[in-house]
Amino acid sequence: MKIGICTDRIKDSYTYMKSGEIFFSPLFEMFAAMHVICNPEHHTARLHWWERVKEIVDEQLISDIRELSECTNQWFAPMDFVTFDTYPVRDMNIEEALTTLEGYSINTWKKVFSDNGTNVTPTQKQKIINVSRRFYESYFYQEIMILEPLMNTALKKMLKAWEAEGIAKSLSDIHERLKVNESGIVFVKNREFHFKYDEINKIFVTGSVFLSPHLIMGRDNNSSIQTVKHFYAENVQTCPPEELVRLYNGLADGTRLQILRIIKHRPDTTQNLAIKLGISEAAVSKQLKVLSAGGLVTKQRKGNYMYYSVAEEALDFLTYRIYEYLM
Repeated sequence: MKIGICTDRIKDSYTYMKSGEIFFSPLFEMFAAMHVICNPEHHTARLHWWERVKEIVDEQLISDIRELSECTNQWFAPMDFVTFDTYPVRDMNIEEALTTLEGYSINTWKKVFSDNGTNVTPTQKQKIINVSRRFYESYFYQEIMILEPLMNTALKKMLKAWEAEGIAKSLSDIHERLKVNESGIVFVKNREFHFKYDEINKIFVTGSVFLSPHLIMGRDNNSSIQTVKHFYAENVQTCPPEELVRLYNGLADGTRLQILRIIKHRPDTTQNLAIKLGISEAAVSKQLKVLSAGGLVTKQRKGNYMYYSVAEEALDFLTYRIYEYLM
């Protein structure tokens, strides 16, 4: 699903006049989840999810997903049907996308898989489709039903940030190993990949809750580049329910909800909040401490004052967090 297209019109932005597109693909996200199943130990931010999946998903299905790990490059290869706008499956729901993929010739599959350094046979192609359908129908359909609207909301906010601040600033926040400077965009993987701005046709970004800590990088034949923004990582050091309790405790008070409503639109100080709420600064500080413990607010010092803002991502994924725990 295309979230939106933006031409960077911020004059001091490194990506000034560059075009970018943000999208979300349920199929891409399902393949990302299957990637985690192949190597859950590498994805420490998804260990709680993996423990839940083991209890729900049939052992044979998990085994079949892992058996296809080699030919699919741990399920990264089929993701490439989605990463750019080359194939229409990007904007389809999962059932329609799998049917469309099944209809593609084996030569099309081989081309996509060869770009990932792997090969695929007609038998493997059909097994990939069948295993993907089983995973969707037995489990992932309920996950994506909760996740898709939340991801769309989060990615729409990213699009607004592109329009307000430029694409380059947002890109630099995607991953610590993605560098944006006046010369170009640098992906630091097993080596550095440099892309000069005048060589970039378009910038594609999607979102995922499964692919952390990977830095995802792609480039197509039209000189467009693609990467993935990670959203919502579980706190491994403080696993639910403690984290969940603190988060919802932050919402379980009228004054704290008023504070969130005020700073949702504009950052504010303890002093100003006390005036607006008609309570003491000490009382505001006490409530902000609870909100901070729940990960619901962030703070930034400006001069002599500390300004508090809503932690947007925490609010965006409230529903998903409670879903994960209850499931």
